Amino acid sequence: MEKKVLRLLVGVLCLAMMVGCAAKKAYVPADVMSQAKAEDLVQKVDNFDVVFDKSDSMNAENRLNIAKETTSGMVQTIPADLKLNSALRLFGVKGFFAQEESTWLEYGMTSFKKEGFLKAVEDMGGRGYGRTPLGRALAGAGDDLKGLSGNSAIIVVSDFEEIEGVDDIRPKSVIENVAKLKAAYGDRLCIYPIHVDKDPMGQKLAEQIVVEAKCGFVENAGNLATPAAMASYVKKVFFGPAPPKLVAEEKPVVAMEEKKEAEATPAVVEVSKLDAIYFDFDKFTLKPEAREALKKNADWLSKNPDKKVVVEGNCDERGTNEYNMALGQRRADSAAKYLKDLGIKKDRVSTVSYGKERPECKESNEECWSKNRRADVVLK
Repeated sequence: MEKKVLRLLVGVLCLAMMVGCAAKKAYVPADVMSQAKAEDLVQKVDNFDVVFDKSDSMNAENRLNIAKETTSGMVQTIPADLKLNSALRLFGVKGFFAQEESTWLEYGMTSFKKEGFLKAVEDMGGRGYGRTPLGRALAGAGDDLKGLSGNSAIIVVSDFEEIEGVDDIRPKSVIENVAKLKAAYGDRLCIYPIHVDKDPMGQKLAEQIVVEAKCGFVENAGNLATPAAMASYVKKVFFGPAPPKLVAEEKPVVAMEEKKEAEATPAVVEVSKLDAIYFDFDKFTLKPEAREALKKNADWLSKNPDKKVVVEGNCDERGTNEYNMALGQRRADSAAKYLKDLGIKKDRVSTVSYGKERPECKESNEECWSKNRRADVVLK
C-alpha cells in the first residue's frame, strides 16, 4: 500500500513539473504591429544583430537563462511581417574543450524567421565558458552587416562584467571597436545594450557604449520580463514616426505684366529660392549654421512682405520611404517654426516633405548624403 502511495506521489510531482515547464515556455507576446499602427509608427530598422554573451561570468545568478529568455521574448515580439535581416552572434569560448576565446555566428545573417532564430537561441546550450571578448564580437557584428542597405541595430545582451585586475572584458577594446563601427556605418547604426545584471560597473560600460555609438539606449533585462514591457522595447528599437498626411500646395497665380510695363521696367534678377539649411543624419533639430541661414531668409522676407515661401523637407537615400517622408516633414516644420519665431507671419510659410525623392546628389557616400539632408526655402 505504501509503495502505491509513493508511486502516486511521484507521478503527481512529475506531472506538476511537466505542467510547470510547459507554463514557463508559454510566452504570449503583445501585438506590437497593432500598437505601432495605432500610434502611426513605421519600421525604421532594416537589419539587426544580437550579440550574445556566452562567457563563464554569465553562469552566475542565472544570468545566461535570463539572457536567453529575454532574447527569446524579443524575437517572439518582433512582428513577423517586418522585412528584416537578422543574426545571432555569440562570444566567449566555444564549448568545454575549446581553449581560445572567440566569437561566432550561431544564426544568420539571413532574412528574419522567428522559428529559425528561436531554435538557435534554444540550441546554444545552458552554460557559458571562458572570458568575455566583447570587442572582438562587435568587430564580428560589423562584418555581419557588410553589404546590407538601410539602418541597422546591434543589440548586445551581456552582464558587461568588469572585475578590477582581471583581464576579461577589456573595456578599452570594446569602446575602440564601437568607434570603428561608427566610422564604418555612421548614423545608419545604433547600438542597444541589454544589461543582464545590476552591477554598477557593468551599467557604466553599457552606457559608455551608447555614448560612443551616439545612437541607442541601455535597458536592463529585469525591466523586460513582461510581454507588455518587451513590446514597448521592440517598438522603441524597431519603429519610428510615420509620415504625415500631405496637404496639396496651391499653385501660385502669376500675374501677367503688360508689354509696355515690361519694356519700361529694367531687367530684374528673379529669386526662386532662399538659402537652404542642412541637418545631421536622422535629426530635425536646427544646427547653429542653419539658424543663421534662416535669420538671413527672415530678413529678406521682412523686406519683401508680399512674398510667401514653402519649406521643403528632404532626406538622404537611407531608410524606408515612409520613415523619410516623416523625417522630411519634421525638418520642414522645424525650419518653418523658426521663421515664424523670427516674426514671419504664419500665413506666409507652408511646408511639404519630399522624403528621399528629390536628391541633389546621387552617390552613396557621406559627402553626397549631407547635401540631401536639407530643407529648401522656395518662393511661392
